[in-house]
Amino acid sequence: MGSLSVENQQTILPPASTTEEAPPLDLAQDPGTLPLARKSPLWKRVLPFIIAGCILGYLFWHIDYRQCLAALARADLFIYTPWLLAFIAITFLMDTQNLVALLKQFNYHLPFRDALSIRGSTYLIANIDYSLGLGALIYYLKRDLGIPVMRSTGLMVIFNAINQQSLVIMAIFGLLLFSPLNTVLQNFLWLCIAIIVFDFVFIQALKVLPSRGWIGKFKELNIIKVFPEAPWKSYGLLNFWRIVFYSMFIAFFYFALRAFHMNIPLVALIAYVPIILLIISLPIAPGGFGTAQAAMLYLFKDYGTNVNILAFGLTYSTSILVFRSLIGIIYSKSITGLVPDKTASQ
Repeated sequence: MGSLSVENQQTILPPASTTEEAPPLDLAQDPGTLPLARKSPLWKRVLPFIIAGCILGYLFWHIDYRQCLAALARADLFIYTPWLLAFIAITFLMDTQNLVALLKQFNYHLPFRDALSIRGSTYLIANIDYSLGLGALIYYLKRDLGIPVMRSTGLMVIFNAINQQSLVIMAIFGLLLFSPLNTVLQNFLWLCIAIIVFDFVFIQALKVLPSRGWIGKFKELNIIKVFPEAPWKSYGLLNFWRIVFYSMFIAFFYFALRAFHMNIPLVALIAYVPIILLIISLPIAPGGFGTAQAAMLYLFKDYGTNVNILAFGLTYSTSILVFRSLIGIIYSKSITGLVPDKTASQ
């Protein structure tokens, strides 16, 4: 299971060997400010940028950057820009709805308008550091719904789990639809099936195993207890809404790729886009820079030239970064207008 948002959503399932909970954030400070998160070591913050730079450097070593710039100049922005703006607006609204739906499944009721401000304000922080964005969301849930920090952490863990699970389900469906597959994609299909089977067994085991001894202690961890609490109906509903959300990415790719002189069949995009989003969600490169472009070059190689694919990949990643940052800036000014310390309906 497990971010992202795509786009940047990075946890599949908490490992079964987890034995302790994350330390709580410091909330005993001015309610209009974010708590100061403990800084990770410098190398952990720098390493993703180094990896992204190395991947992009390797790609440009094999693809002339001047040809890539020429491909960018030839792109039809009159096609790309309207679809991009519609995509950003629709996915922001749906991302917010997905958050509201998750909270509702655990009996926390957040007005959609307040959810827009909360979700939007975290976009800017998440673009800088995904874990900080997650911490900001946890803080706002504490401040505005009165949800305890560790409980909010558990909710975000299952939210990320649903992100990843829905993408895996979409990848399985798309690859089965797109068969026959090459060896790499066949192996990836089996991996996705194994992940879904593990998810089901893991959650069902948490639901049926007796809460005694070390099993009981494990099940009581805040990042774990949300999984058996949620009925299977909730998993189905949350996956459904997340699949609808990620389907917007498939639709966007279908139309936006034409601006870069590529016509990729819808069936191929149904198979490939979830794989690209899963790769982007890996916590090895900021914003999926490098990993997204490498995945597109491999998957789209039969439908366009390397320079057009790379030009689209760079434009896509940059567009997401810029427009989500703008949303974050806009809503960061309104987030302090929310009423603090609302009580969640339990």
